[in-house]
Amino acid sequence: MAEPEHECPFCGIKSTEAFVIEVHVEDEHAEGSTTHSSLQDAGLAEQLSNQHAYEDPPVPTSDDDAQWTKCTRPGCGEYVLIQDIDEHLGVHASMEDSDDAGKTQSSPASKSTAARQAKVKASQTARPNDRKKKSGPTLLEFFSGNSYHGRHPPPQRTKEALPLGRLGRRELGPHAFEKQMPEHVRRRLQNDAQPHQVNKLDRNGKLRAETIVDNETAGLIPHLATLCAKDEDVLVTYLCHPSTKHINKLRCDGNFCGYWNIQMVLSFLQATGALPDLRQMPNILQIQDTIEQAWSNGILSHGRRETGGIRGTRKWIGTSEATAYFTQIGISVEASAFEDQEHELGAVALLDHVEAYFLSGTEKAESSGTSHITQLAPIYFQRLGHSMTIVGLQRNKDGSRELLLFDPSFETSGAMQTLLAGKRSRAQLENLLKPYRRSDQSLARWEEFEIVVPRGGA
Repeated sequence: MAEPEHECPFCGIKSTEAFVIEVHVEDEHAEGSTTHSSLQDAGLAEQLSNQHAYEDPPVPTSDDDAQWTKCTRPGCGEYVLIQDIDEHLGVHASMEDSDDAGKTQSSPASKSTAARQAKVKASQTARPNDRKKKSGPTLLEFFSGNSYHGRHPPPQRTKEALPLGRLGRRELGPHAFEKQMPEHVRRRLQNDAQPHQVNKLDRNGKLRAETIVDNETAGLIPHLATLCAKDEDVLVTYLCHPSTKHINKLRCDGNFCGYWNIQMVLSFLQATGALPDLRQMPNILQIQDTIEQAWSNGILSHGRRETGGIRGTRKWIGTSEATAYFTQIGISVEASAFEDQEHELGAVALLDHVEAYFLSGTEKAESSGTSHITQLAPIYFQRLGHSMTIVGLQRNKDGSRELLLFDPSFETSGAMQTLLAGKRSRAQLENLLKPYRRSDQSLARWEEFEIVVPRGGA
């Protein structure tokens, strides 16, 4: 029997956890909430009211198009799959807890997370072949130019309203038919990730100039290695090259997660000399230009037909566009897809593959306790509705496994920034690590995954 869903009376967000909705209402819809007042700042209300002027006329859509909602956490605004909202809000809660040393492990958010994981574990007792089998094309079919690149084809009644091969909102997001993004979004993408200098105190108390980009965080990998080694439940942790940066989204209307993940992989390629001519990180608009150029050069060119073109829009991208981009700039990549089979979950196959990948790099790894920092590249990681960057894998003493991810949806927490500054943090280990961990139980909710691994120059 399905569990009853609780719904926010103000914005319609749903959850099987009543507590999640209660906290959501208190945080986002209380009188004087910044969620309501922020729309008055900087003329955003007027900008939002004019947003539809930049989009194509609406087309018939299927019920599947309404499977995601917009997170109303202040400063977030991410479009999140309904089935993923509990986990998304849980990461928000853990980051807030890590920035508040007074919180304890018995906090309601932690209880909610534990309950959610127990339900996922229970769902895994069903045989994989009892799960609904998807009928979409494989990644190999996509790379031959004959598929929707791992994204399900539109339902039949939507197909009739769209040109042959054209994807809709289910695959490309709420702005799937946008002709041009609003100017205020374009300006943020152009200006808000520019390098600039700040003065910082070094460990000797002296001021020094440092060039930073506001949405980039360097140096996280060694700290994750140290933290994982302190966790008594962890058997072994493998991590990618320490130069890989966490790059989070800019505060503008649009997810753009695929682009942020391309940038994270670029941070590795840039630091390791694979792209000697890349001196500054390309912004999203420049990445879009390169993908369009790849299509014009015949590289996975069916992507243009399926998306209707992405230049200057907020359409979602995936492994197809990431592969086209890296190929265009001279980086060879290896793409793989994992999906539920009769006797194995796609999540298990994914974890096996990623673990084998990191094991291949242990010979040159820098080890400290149970953690091993390899020289391997991070992995572009895609599942339905969202992409992240795999930076490691953790095997626990009870046999369970967790991916270590850089999620562009979330900024680096204040507690982690404290550690990066060389100071001590009073935050709990669990809350420090939770934004980067995705357990095998949580991954089992998804039927299909895709990854793209850079292998150096073409």
